[in-house]
Amino acid sequence: MEKMNVNNKIGVKSRNHIRSKQVLFKMTPCCLAISAIFAQQAYAETVTQTAEVSENATQKPVAQLQKIVVTATRTPKNIAEIAGTVQSIDQKQIIQQATAGRKVADILAQLVPSLASSSGTTSNYGQTMRGRNVLVMIDGVSQTGSRDVSRQLNSISPGMIERIEVISGATSIYGSGATGGIINIITKRADTSKPLSFETKVGITSSDTFRSDGLAYEVGQSVSFNKGNIDGFLGANFTSRGSQFDGNGDRISLSPWQGSTMDTDTIDVNGRLNFNLNDTQTLSFGAQYYKDKQDTDYGPDYSYLPTTSKSNDATTPTYKAIKGLKLSNPLFTERYAVNSQYQNQDFLGQILNVEAYYRNEKSRFFPYGLSNKSVTSVNQSQSEIEVAGLRSTMQTDLNIANRDMKITYGLDYDWEKDKQFVDILATQYPYLVYTPTGQRKGYGPNTEIQNIGAFVQSDYAVTDKLNLQAGIRYQYIQADTDAYIPSRETTMVPAGSTHDDKPLFNLGAVYKLTDAQQVYANFSQGFSFPDVQRMLRDVSTYTVSTANLQPITVNSYELGWRLNQDDGLNLGLTGFYNTSDKTVQFNNRAAKVVDTDQRVYGAEATISYPFMENYKVGGTLGYTRGQYKDVANKWHELNSFTVAPVKGTLFAEWDNNEGYGVRVQMQAIKGTNKAYKDDRELAAFATTQDEAFQNAVKNDANSAAQIKGYTTMDVLAHFPAWKGRVDFGVYNVWNRQYRTVFAQQAAVSNANPLLAIPAEGRTYGLSYTFNY
Repeated sequence: MEKMNVNNKIGVKSRNHIRSKQVLFKMTPCCLAISAIFAQQAYAETVTQTAEVSENATQKPVAQLQKIVVTATRTPKNIAEIAGTVQSIDQKQIIQQATAGRKVADILAQLVPSLASSSGTTSNYGQTMRGRNVLVMIDGVSQTGSRDVSRQLNSISPGMIERIEVISGATSIYGSGATGGIINIITKRADTSKPLSFETKVGITSSDTFRSDGLAYEVGQSVSFNKGNIDGFLGANFTSRGSQFDGNGDRISLSPWQGSTMDTDTIDVNGRLNFNLNDTQTLSFGAQYYKDKQDTDYGPDYSYLPTTSKSNDATTPTYKAIKGLKLSNPLFTERYAVNSQYQNQDFLGQILNVEAYYRNEKSRFFPYGLSNKSVTSVNQSQSEIEVAGLRSTMQTDLNIANRDMKITYGLDYDWEKDKQFVDILATQYPYLVYTPTGQRKGYGPNTEIQNIGAFVQSDYAVTDKLNLQAGIRYQYIQADTDAYIPSRETTMVPAGSTHDDKPLFNLGAVYKLTDAQQVYANFSQGFSFPDVQRMLRDVSTYTVSTANLQPITVNSYELGWRLNQDDGLNLGLTGFYNTSDKTVQFNNRAAKVVDTDQRVYGAEATISYPFMENYKVGGTLGYTRGQYKDVANKWHELNSFTVAPVKGTLFAEWDNNEGYGVRVQMQAIKGTNKAYKDDRELAAFATTQDEAFQNAVKNDANSAAQIKGYTTMDVLAHFPAWKGRVDFGVYNVWNRQYRTVFAQQAAVSNANPLLAIPAEGRTYGLSYTFNY
C-alpha cells in the first residue's frame, strides 16, 4: 500500500554530513428461515511450537491446557502461564468464516477484539492493534518490510491456513514492527494420522443482485501423505472475484489509493516436506507462491474533480464505477517464499531450533494523484522487496532454589533490499485510458537494511501459583541507501549509511488464583523505524542531510484477568496503556522524526458461555483511545487510522457435534467525532498564533474524520454431505449501506472524497469441502 503517514522501520542518514549516532527502538426472511431450520500437528513448525485454543471456542480444563503452547512467544508455553493477552483462531473457525472471496483481514476483524476493522480493500493499512502497528508473520517469519506496503494480510488464502495466533501488545521478541502486537499465520501441515489423504473444495459467492459478473468462485485442492519418517503437504487454491455491489445494488468503484479486491484472480500454492531424522531431530522445507491480480473494465468516476488546479467547481463524487478502463499493467501482489527449519531436541542437553528463509515480493498500485481535469499524466508505483534471514533459538531448563527456570536465548539475522519506482502514464479526462510513456523514475532511494538481534528470555516458577517472566533483546541495525534523485528534484542526493543499536526489555508475572483463572501484569517494549524510502522520497538534499530520523520505542503496560472453567465458560478482561515519545511528521515536503509524545489506552473483554447441551453465546468488546501532544504541549485525539473506534461483536451458536451447526454473529462500530472536533479547535487556535506554529500543526489540524458508526450481521451454517460438509453464509444480512472506517478516514487524510467508497451490501456464500 502507498502509505500517507509512516510509523515503521528505520531512519537513514546521508553520508552528506549525517554521522551522529541515533537511538534505536525509538434479519431478512432467509436468515430467519436458516435459524429456524437449525434452531437447533499441533506443531507450529517454527519448529517447536503449537497452539489450539480459540478466542470463542470452549477451552479445555487447565489440566488439558498443559498441552497447549503458543508459537509467537518463541518458546512452548501453557497459555494459562503467559503474562499477556494471547488468542488462537483454529482451523474450524477459519473454515466457518471463510467462503469464496473472503480475506484474512475480514476474518481477523470479526474474531480479534484488539484489532481494528477491515478496510475492505487489498490493504490492511490502518488495521492497527491497541493503536499501534501489527507485525504479521507466516510460520514465524515476518512479512513486514521496511518499505511497508501493508498487504501482509493479503498474502495468503484462508484455505491454506491451519490456525492464526495473536499476541496483543508491544513486543520485540521477533525484532521490529510489533508495537501493537503479533499476528502469526500458521500454514497447513500433513495429516500424520493417514498415509495418504486428499481434500477438495469448491465455492461460490454472490452479491444480492445475483448478477453473473458479481460472482466469486473458489477451487482448492490439497494432498497430504505420511510414510515412514517423511510426511508432506501440498495445496493450491484459486479464487476469481467479480464486481462488488453496495447495499443499494450499485456497482462499487475501486479505491484508487490502496486498491480494491473486486475483479481479481488469486492463486496460492503452499507446500511443506518434513523429515524425522531420528528420535530427536527433524528437518523441514516449506515454500509458497502467491499472486493476486486485478483485471477490471471499470474505473472510478472522476467527474467531481475541478476543471483546473485554480478553479473552484469541484462537486461531490458519485462513487460510480465507469466502464471503459484500459490499464496495461494493473494492480497486483506477487510473492515467492521458501524456508527451511531444523530442530534438535537434545543438542548439548538443550533444544535447538534453526530457521532460514527467503522472500521476494512485488506490489503494484493503481494510478493515483489526479487532482483536476486538466492533468495529462499520472504516476503508477511499484514496490519490490527481497528478504533473507537466519534465526536460531536455544532452550534449556535450570533448577534455581528447587524451582524450575526455563531460559530461551538466540540470535537473529536478516537482510532486506527495497526498491520502489513509478511509471509515468499518459492520460486525460475522464481518466479511463492510461498509456505507458516509457518513462520510469525512482520513488525514494534503493535501500539495504541489515538487522542483528540477540535475546535472552527467562521463565521462573517462584511458587506453585506465581510465575515470573523477564527478558532482554539487543538490536543492531545498519541501513545503506543508494544515490538518488528525489521525486520533485533534479539534484542527485549522495548515497547514505547509518547504524544504531539499543537493548529492549520485558517483565511480566502471572498469578494463579485457582486452577481455572489467573491474573497477569506485563511491561514490554516494542520498536519501529520510519519507512526509509517514504521518508526520503520527496525531500530536498538539504532536508535529507539534516533530517531527524530516529527510530521509535513504544512502552507497553498491561493488566489482565482470565477465567477458563471446565464447564466451557471463558471470560477475559484486559486493560492496557502504551506510550511513545517520537512520531513521523510530514510538512512541506520535509519528513522527519520529531519529539512528540503519544499515549494510547483502553480495555478489551471477551466472553464465551455454553448453555444447555449444544448452544453457546458470547462476544468481544474493544475500546481504545489515543492522544498526542502538540507544539503547545496540549493533548489532542489521534485519528482513526491510528486509533480504532469502539468495536463490539456478539454471536450465538448451535452445534450438535454431528456436523450440523449455525452461527449468528454481529459486529458494531461506534461512531466518533472526538478527533474531528479536536482538529477543528486546533485549527481555529492556530489562526491566532504565529506562522511557525501554524506550519507545525497544519497536518494535524486537518487529519481526522467524523466516523459514522455501523452494525452488520452474518449468518453462517454448515451440515454434513457426502464425504465432507457444506458451508453456507449470508454476510451483511440487513444489506446495510455503509462506509468502512478506513474509507471514511482515507477521504479526509488524503483530502480526496473519492476514497469514501461504500462497502459491500448483502452477499451469499456457498462451499462444499470433501475429504478422501
